[in-house]
Amino acid sequence: TRIRMRDLTLDLMSFAVDCGRKLDTALENIYPMGPFRRPPERWYLFTGTSPKDVGYRGDLLPDLLFRRPEIVEEANQWLDKLEIGYHIKVQSVGDPSRDLFEVRLLDRRRGGDVDVALTDVGFGISQILPLIVQSLAGERQIITIEQPEVHIHPRLQADLGDLLAATVQEPRIHQFIIETHSEHLVLRMQRLIRSGQLTPDDVSILYVRRGANGSQVERLRLDEDGDFIDDWPGGFFPERLRELT
Repeated sequence: TRIRMRDLTLDLMSFAVDCGRKLDTALENIYPMGPFRRPPERWYLFTGTSPKDVGYRGDLLPDLLFRRPEIVEEANQWLDKLEIGYHIKVQSVGDPSRDLFEVRLLDRRRGGDVDVALTDVGFGISQILPLIVQSLAGERQIITIEQPEVHIHPRLQADLGDLLAATVQEPRIHQFIIETHSEHLVLRMQRLIRSGQLTPDDVSILYVRRGANGSQVERLRLDEDGDFIDDWPGGFFPERLRELT
């Protein structure tokens, strides 16, 4: 009996240690992003670091772009796919041996490459760039973001779904936890399921509402055609119908 109890104790200890390691790995792979990303600046001073993420407010985005030109190239490919109309350009200011640099944009819509500062274009692109870059910066990350739709127009809100769908699959295999009020993004996820690019199991839509005993979370299921099996609680999709009647 003593031997069995000891073996059981050792098994429980091994199980606890294994769970702790897996939890530690999961926490290391979480990359949170807040609802408002840091406004761009005209110049940046390289800090000498090699960040793996853009930071909660996008603070590390400039250093990440400065250190990893391959991400700049891939981000520009996605800027084309999303039809944003700009390419990122990272360049040193003055003597290349110095640590002063700037992040600029090439306007691709005017027939030639018009070079503009990131600070001189609409605020929306500075809000969406951190998400695009973070999606391309690694593999098997758990990326959490609040309101990715902030300051961007409805078409781009929907097109973000294409970026998410591409980076949850090989070779990135990311997971995204997104807090959003964007009906356009949800509609795109439905369309991607309908077209077969995603499955209902790839998308989990959770609706949070206040209840008598605190917040309640309700999962809204999707079928193989991307249609909702469950009715939406008050607001959102029903609101659109109310405005049209």
